[in-house]
Amino acid sequence: MNKVRIALAGIAIVALGAGVSLTTVASVSAADQPLKVKVLTVDGKQRLKVKRKLAVAVGCTKNCAVVVNMKLVMPNEVLKATVKGGIKAYTAKSPSMILNRAALNYLKLTWPRSRFAIKVTATDVSTGKKTVKNKVFKFRR
Repeated sequence: MNKVRIALAGIAIVALGAGVSLTTVASVSAADQPLKVKVLTVDGKQRLKVKRKLAVAVGCTKNCAVVVNMKLVMPNEVLKATVKGGIKAYTAKSPSMILNRAALNYLKLTWPRSRFAIKVTATDVSTGKKTVKNKVFKFRR
């Protein structure tokens, strides 16, 4: 009877130790994952459509505070905009730049030579680590 009790206690201790180590490994691996930032067009294509509201989709793998610097580079003109905000994990926001009539008309004339540059600086809310992502989009008609 004593041997059975010792064997059951040993199995229980091993199972408890394995359970504790698995939970610590799972929590450590989730916390150690780096912050990843994704920048895409809203419609999922490679190029942005020429229109009044130039928007992109920005997403993070963790809760993060985001600063998005947008720059529209045309042959003789450069327009800049900045958007700040927070993004929850695995969701997307779409920061945008709205053009006035003169800028839109000029973009319609020079779209093959124009570029829309995005710089996303994401700060992980829990750790404070920063990730910077740069992306440049061309235009399509």
